[in-house]
Amino acid sequence: MKDVVMRLYDEVLNQGRLDVADEIIASTLSTAPGDPPGPERVKQISTHIRSALPDMHFDVQDMIAEDNRVATRWTLTGTHTGTFFGAPPTGRPIEIRACVIFEFKDDQITNLWPVIDTSALRATVS
Repeated sequence: MKDVVMRLYDEVLNQGRLDVADEIIASTLSTAPGDPPGPERVKQISTHIRSALPDMHFDVQDMIAEDNRVATRWTLTGTHTGTFFGAPPTGRPIEIRACVIFEFKDDQITNLWPVIDTSALRATVS
């Protein structure tokens, strides 16, 4: 399971290889009501972040696995050159920290629960 999560961060998010999401994200994954399910939503999120932070990089500091879940703690860095979740570009470096718990079935991510440090985001983009 840890290797699948690292593929998400390294290949899909850091390298922009969106096709990998089709392999590792279950078609039933849902992030919010009204959002497209499965790998398409992950691709949308990745594309949105990259449009705002073209040099984005996720650095995973911790990863813990138990039963069918993996928990991660990571830092996202990049240069804020595009609109980012409603915040206009500042041209400044940005750093966001978060923890995400992933749930698995049949070697695919079926659910995820992110907890993002929004106070750091507000301070960085204001």
